[in-house]
Amino acid sequence: MRGKILIGLIFVLAACGDDSIISVQQQLQKDIKAIDDYLVANNITNVIKDASGVRLVITTLGTAGLPPNLGNDLKIVYAGRLLGGPEFDSGTLYEKLGNYIFGWQIALQLLPEGSEATIYIPSSYAYGSQGNSSIPPNTNLVFDVFLESVVSTTGQLSKLASDGVIIDNYLASKGAVTAITHSSGLRYEILAEGNVDGATPGVYDQIKVTYTGKLIPAETDFGAGTVEPNAATSSRVVNFVHGWQIGLPLLKEGGKIRLYVPSGLAYGNIVQDNIPANSNLFFEIELIDIIE
Repeated sequence: MRGKILIGLIFVLAACGDDSIISVQQQLQKDIKAIDDYLVANNITNVIKDASGVRLVITTLGTAGLPPNLGNDLKIVYAGRLLGGPEFDSGTLYEKLGNYIFGWQIALQLLPEGSEATIYIPSSYAYGSQGNSSIPPNTNLVFDVFLESVVSTTGQLSKLASDGVIIDNYLASKGAVTAITHSSGLRYEILAEGNVDGATPGVYDQIKVTYTGKLIPAETDFGAGTVEPNAATSSRVVNFVHGWQIGLPLLKEGGKIRLYVPSGLAYGNIVQDNIPANSNLFFEIELIDIIE
């Protein structure tokens, strides 16, 4: 029955045509309310509420590594049930994250390797108005998952090595001799560690930061501004690219850092706005505040 988990994204995308986008958004809000009401009614606390509408309750927080990206090979033990209803599927899956339903893609990118959690997925991020086999249309789903392993592919590791050479050559051309190489492949320079008595952000802390970003080695600007949580956007450390997830915990509030991020710790082979696929990135970030 593993196909239930692997093909649902097509229904979400099929429902998002121009003539139905409003109804899809209305259904999503209905789904989110139903899930939140269920959590309250069942006294389920310690819930991480992502702005997407996905909800997580973490049983065990993994310490083995970073959350997966879309190209990683995963091993996941899971059981799925309807919200407030019976189990419909269980088993062990070995797939890339990008092959799963959209709700899994959102949720699993919020879980470090080795984590166990219960994830609550709005129907809009699962099988939508079409349903699937024993899953009725517009049904919210619940999964107990154990993210047992996250493995970089041979291609990802090769790209990380070649990106490292490009970044090191760039640093040498800039005379950035103080840059530190992290075991992940990230290069960084701490400009200010922050307030002596300030806090260091945890993986699920909401934060406020200012940043500038450029492509390496072209130094083309691709973004700058302030990021903080709002109704439409979560701003937890885990919501950012892997390079940020590694670099931000090195700071206290008020700290500043430069990150030289290999493409595999950024957006990989995904085009992101005006950032081309497979781009190495430079960021200068100031950690303004840890909000929660």
